[in-house]
Amino acid sequence: IFYDSIGINGYNSIQTGFTSTTPVQVSMDSGVTYVASLTNPFPNGLIQPKGAAGGLTTNLGQSLTLYGRDRKNPYNQRWSLGIQHLLPGQLKAEVTYVGNRGTRLQVARNMNTLPQRYLSKSLVRDQATINYLAASFSNPFYGINSIYGKNISRSGLLLPYPQFGSITLYEPIGYSWYHALQVATERRFSKGFMFMFNYTYSRSMDASAFLNASDARPYESLSANDRPHRVVISGIYELPFGRKRPIGANMPAALNFFAGGWQLNGVMQRQSGPALVWGDVWTLFTGDSTKVGLSKNERNVDRWFNTDAGFNKVSTQQLASNVRYSPWRFSNLRADGQARWDFSIFKNFLIQEKLTVQYRAEIVNAWNHPNLLTPDMTPTSSTFGMVTSQDATRTWVMSLKLSF
Repeated sequence: IFYDSIGINGYNSIQTGFTSTTPVQVSMDSGVTYVASLTNPFPNGLIQPKGAAGGLTTNLGQSLTLYGRDRKNPYNQRWSLGIQHLLPGQLKAEVTYVGNRGTRLQVARNMNTLPQRYLSKSLVRDQATINYLAASFSNPFYGINSIYGKNISRSGLLLPYPQFGSITLYEPIGYSWYHALQVATERRFSKGFMFMFNYTYSRSMDASAFLNASDARPYESLSANDRPHRVVISGIYELPFGRKRPIGANMPAALNFFAGGWQLNGVMQRQSGPALVWGDVWTLFTGDSTKVGLSKNERNVDRWFNTDAGFNKVSTQQLASNVRYSPWRFSNLRADGQARWDFSIFKNFLIQEKLTVQYRAEIVNAWNHPNLLTPDMTPTSSTFGMVTSQDATRTWVMSLKLSF
């Protein structure tokens, strides 16, 4: 038996001389400390895994993950062409085209999925097929182990391997491609100042998953990492106070210890949001798809896109047990982008020749700009099209680092 003292709402205590074989119920009354006794959950030790001792019955009724014997390593091919030019004021300008191709990417394929010949190809809800596949029968595997239930659906019996759950095989059949125009301007660090500007216009595509589990090849789509526009502006400025600086070059050592050596840093980031990921809703869409997207002035957290453009919101009419035809993403329908200003100030304190302390004060998302996350994408939900969460708000961080 293990004994422990539990502190509630910040009150902590140490209990000594308490012996009992009867567990004490812990009450969470505010400001009160109780003692609880816990019995050992493994009195005979941990149960050792059986491995393949069960022979052909090993993992029956469970999900499996497989990797091919002759796996091939994925690889990337990258090419670029750029032009640089030195401008007045110690500025460097650069324009670059960058391309990238990923080959033999690992793709997860469920080998134990319902063949398409059993699925409905109707563009509306096919209740007859749904009922047919959902019909229940006595489970022929019941009694083999404790996992199988008494009944099983027809769709479960029609699986290639009905005695197992999902069987995930990772295959090197995926691929991706990326094209970008990158524009950069840089003032290299000189006289206590550095400045950088970078803009990227890009398109990222991939085929790394199946639109339907039984499809022969992965589906080509916009990548989850696609961000068409990205701007980053950053700079470093050493305050001109202290020894060997324009102001106070002969400052006394004691004063320079506190007043000299400060450095300001700033980073501004703006980028497009990710493309929204849709369920199989466009097959039932009856409106004008060009009216789904809203302008920046029309969007808000309660209506990120036009939910009344023609979406079917009736739960009893949604597709099920059907072949999917509608895509995952559209380039013009995106979640909120990122807009962030980060600032920091550093100061190095030289204690001894081989001992330095650095003070850092940082503020992330200084203007506390709300960076919204993805809206609800389920048409039958009461919050369809609404944004209910956001990324991290403004954060302050202060730290000391000792280097020796």
